[in-house]
Amino acid sequence: MTAFPLRRLAGGVETLSAVVASSLLLINVGDVLFAVVLRYLFGSSVAWTEEVARYSLIWLVMAGAAGAQSRGDHMALDLLGPRLPRRARRTVRGLVLAVQVTVLILLVVLGAKNVAGTWTMKTMALGIPKAVVLSALPVGMALLLVQLLLGRATEDGR
Repeated sequence: MTAFPLRRLAGGVETLSAVVASSLLLINVGDVLFAVVLRYLFGSSVAWTEEVARYSLIWLVMAGAAGAQSRGDHMALDLLGPRLPRRARRTVRGLVLAVQVTVLILLVVLGAKNVAGTWTMKTMALGIPKAVVLSALPVGMALLLVQLLLGRATEDGR
């Protein structure tokens, strides 16, 4: 597979991540504003607004991670790497990639196991399965893993 289709796929994952994260941000802000208006103008509140705010924020962070990865907005420690000789730099980058991939695979697998056991449990106010909320971790980390690998596959030999 050539680099061009991989770049298009990486761009698609980034766009998907951005659209989902943006939509969830709008839902979150709208929900919080709705709760504030209800509380201060009408003196009452609705129980489900807190859950919507919390769960949309969790999904927002997990879905947005892939987009941040593709733009290089994740935190990185580049104190030693740029000072190393080219060959050592490649070795270190390979080791870092191996650690990242291992951690992300573990998060996807263990997160999926956690989700599997929670389909019968319901949230307090919304009454949706807890698995819907907990799915944010394996889905977000799988997107992050795909974006990380696509990004490395399309790099210009750095």
